[in-house]
Amino acid sequence: MLICTKKLSYTYMPGTSFKVEALREIDLSIDRGSFTVLLGPSGSGKSTLLQLLGGLLRPTEGAIFIDGRRLQYRRRELRELRRRVGLVFQEPERQFFCETLYDEIAFAPRNFALPPGTVKERVEQALQQVGLDDPALLQRSPFQLSAGQQRLAAIAAVLAMQPRLLLLDEPTAGLDQAGQRKLFALLQQLNRRPGFTVVVVTHRLDRVASLADYYLVLDRGGLLMEGSPGEIFSRAEELHRCGLSLPPVMLLMHELIAAGLPFSPVLYSIEEARREINAWRKKVARP
Repeated sequence: MLICTKKLSYTYMPGTSFKVEALREIDLSIDRGSFTVLLGPSGSGKSTLLQLLGGLLRPTEGAIFIDGRRLQYRRRELRELRRRVGLVFQEPERQFFCETLYDEIAFAPRNFALPPGTVKERVEQALQQVGLDDPALLQRSPFQLSAGQQRLAAIAAVLAMQPRLLLLDEPTAGLDQAGQRKLFALLQQLNRRPGFTVVVVTHRLDRVASLADYYLVLDRGGLLMEGSPGEIFSRAEELHRCGLSLPPVMLLMHELIAAGLPFSPVLYSIEEARREINAWRKKVARP
């Protein structure tokens, strides 16, 4: 087990008349090497939970355990956490500090006093991974990049530290269809590395349905459900009640199942649905 939380709660502005309970008594676990998707409608606490897991917020109550050790908030331990856990915000510009793209990606490795040669190697590798290795971009300000390029630059800045856990908040924001496909191909490639864990926050099931092996669903600050794709997608009515919709292909298959046809509810693409329907048609057509 990589991450475990016990009775994790967080309240904004506690002790004031403006206090907001964002999370309450969350018990969850995320396995090492998994691709986990954190779902929920707006205001359900997804981003707050991600920042807690990244050590940016300290729980109001409860605890977080990483590799069996309770997360502490002393400077040395948080610094070590930054080596192992990379967090990409929903707004990429929140992560930028430097005047050039190159310096932005090099910022964290330099801050950890890595040798110059190692810094250069990591910057080049990270930029290549996200497809921003065009020499013309290196001296450009990250604030002058397009929205999609800013998203990729923020991811590259995190990858330069070679984390083992990558946390991403709505990573497809600002990306066109081609950019989204490229990003998710990158996340899949990273996840194939032994022990590399990916956690993605989103409210769009259609973007991630085919990628994840585990889901956590938040609603109103509580953990509504968790489980494998089959377990989560079989509870379509509960998802709908908390403002989440199944991808169109899954909705179709659920309607066919409700009509008594023997199809799987966990199909992610039109091609998969076509194959299953054609196989069923051939089977019933046999004399």
